[in-house]
Amino acid sequence: MSELAPLIADLALILICAGIMTLVFKKLKQPLVLGYIVAGFIASPHFALTPSVIDTASIHVWSDIGVIFLLFALGLEFSFKKIVKVGGPAVIATLTIIFGMILLGFMVGSSFGWSKMDALFLGGMICMSSTTIIYKAFDDMGSPKRNSPAW
Repeated sequence: MSELAPLIADLALILICAGIMTLVFKKLKQPLVLGYIVAGFIASPHFALTPSVIDTASIHVWSDIGVIFLLFALGLEFSFKKIVKVGGPAVIATLTIIFGMILLGFMVGSSFGWSKMDALFLGGMICMSSTTIIYKAFDDMGSPKRNSPAW
């Protein structure tokens, strides 16, 4: 039970920072993802002006849970019917972005002198993270959805 208290205290700090940044970035009409990045910096041990997360292992636990929820939300809205309806140009654009991000990550990893597998892994991480960040930014900014009713 004693190891649970710092984890919950860290969650409270993370949620307070995220809540404040949500209000600020909505007021500024900026993507919430950017506000969450700022909130993460403010709650981190690297920012001395505010209280920081007590246990750095908690950061990994809560970040893993956050990524799981983000990818789950992305999967809920994924539809092959929409892809087929949009057609070839969307598939070509998607494949171009995917392979471009993987190639970019591979080139950066290779320039650091990493092994080919590590550089390829970096490319895959950049590809996935850029896709989810763009999706979340569009979702937060209220981009219109084709199948949603216009109220």
